[in-house]
Amino acid sequence: MFPPNLHHASSIMSLGVTHMRGIMAKSMNSNQYIVEMRNITKRFPGVVALDNVDFQLKPGEVHVLLGENGAGKSTLIKVLSGAYSADEGEIFIDGQEVEIRSPQDSLDQGLRFIYQEINLVQEIDIARNIFLGMEPMRFKALGVVDQKTLYQKAGELLKQFHIDLDPTGVVSKLSVTQQKMVEIARALTKQAKVIVLDEPTDVLEDRSRQDLFQFINQLKVDGIGFIYISHRYAEVYELGDRVTILRDGKNTGTYRIEDLTFDTMIEKMIGGEIQKQYPALSKPGDNIVLRVENLSRRGFLYDINLTVRKGEIVGVTGLMGAGKTELGRAIAGVDKRDSGDIFIDDTKVNASTPTQAIKDGIAYLTEDRKSLGLILDHSIRKNYALPSLNRLSVSILVKHREIDTEAQSFMQRLSIKAPNVHTLAGQLSGGNQQKAVVAKWLGAQCNVLIFDEPTRGIDINGRREVYQIMEELLEQGVGILMLTSDYAEALEMSHRIIVLRRGEISKEYRRGEATEADILREAIGKINHNGQPATAQD
Repeated sequence: MFPPNLHHASSIMSLGVTHMRGIMAKSMNSNQYIVEMRNITKRFPGVVALDNVDFQLKPGEVHVLLGENGAGKSTLIKVLSGAYSADEGEIFIDGQEVEIRSPQDSLDQGLRFIYQEINLVQEIDIARNIFLGMEPMRFKALGVVDQKTLYQKAGELLKQFHIDLDPTGVVSKLSVTQQKMVEIARALTKQAKVIVLDEPTDVLEDRSRQDLFQFINQLKVDGIGFIYISHRYAEVYELGDRVTILRDGKNTGTYRIEDLTFDTMIEKMIGGEIQKQYPALSKPGDNIVLRVENLSRRGFLYDINLTVRKGEIVGVTGLMGAGKTELGRAIAGVDKRDSGDIFIDDTKVNASTPTQAIKDGIAYLTEDRKSLGLILDHSIRKNYALPSLNRLSVSILVKHREIDTEAQSFMQRLSIKAPNVHTLAGQLSGGNQQKAVVAKWLGAQCNVLIFDEPTRGIDINGRREVYQIMEELLEQGVGILMLTSDYAEALEMSHRIIVLRRGEISKEYRRGEATEADILREAIGKINHNGQPATAQD
């Protein structure tokens, strides 16, 4: 946990809190708002992403920005960051109108951003990413970095977030979850008036979330303002002071958190009444569609044995680094297995590559939609067709009309917000990109679907749509292996739950046998005398 004395924490992380206190005290005395955005309008081809939006941030508050996918949240933040230029509107920082034409302009104004998408230099190590541009210098005039101090400070910072990573490790070797934690650590090393957090906890386990929340509350005391975007609605009440809700690019209202009930908040977001979130899962069949025997991958997975029946969802959960994603990738042929056999409908299959796995009837929906799930400069229809080209072609002739019809159908079923199927995947919001990945793999018509964090970054309506699609697939006899770090999702959407701990199956629960606390205790395992998860050496 972070120490109660903020100055001790800041001495480790070079935050310069004393300097920020002076800046923020002046700001609080002279202006009501640190940030004020007036009548912001932003248009894209065929879409008005923002329509005369007003937004204000006070010193020392967490102002939560809510809305469904495509409502305009990320666009508003990108205007503030200088990534986009507004077509109309004004921005004020500390009461002074400013022009933010580039990301550097926003940094110069004391604004710091942690985006939903990963933004790290993949080819360099963790420590250099954290302190990029702020490296401790041994001989400043000569530009010589103090390597010992660099790695020591990075290690201390990672430890404070309970991030069990070697600061010398190269970022490209990390999972998307680990990269997000490094990115959060990096943003908190820099002096800031305002910190913008776009879905910061989507990939964090509970303990790291609580550490982040404690640190946010400490920085609020010093007058730092936070703009917070999240689909984890419980966090709104845990952290938020005020809430602004966007719908279809318009500001539908700003509310004090104590004046906004959960039901009212959701209804204002979706423009209607709340519907049931989780479907009633039908009873699975008796036939086993997927069987994994003695699967191992050195350093990641050890002697994994599991089955999935037709019409069944088997949820796999655990702490970060437990092996969830590695399991999905190994079964789907993305990563090489050291040992183990895979059976589909009692027939042993090769599944040694993704192409072969698809032919064998296994589809893997990656958690990393940006790098692995989509080709961002290709259209929705092209991305949809990629894993299904054998089905959607005759000889060398592609059935373009069928591709258009199917892609359009899935756009409607999953409520993908885009002008048409020719929209580039890179132009979609994060949640709509996730739904495009789901559509692509549903079109592959495989008997086994591996969903890796299927609803990460998706709004409440989008989650319900994905769950309904999953229920439809069960009725068709498909077996689903769902890899999720959301314990509530695992409990509500699984017939059986497998808990992984350090690459091994720790426990299996039948539906209704476990609570979130049970899963967390099993995921952590034994605790050593320092209050940390025990290792083999303990």
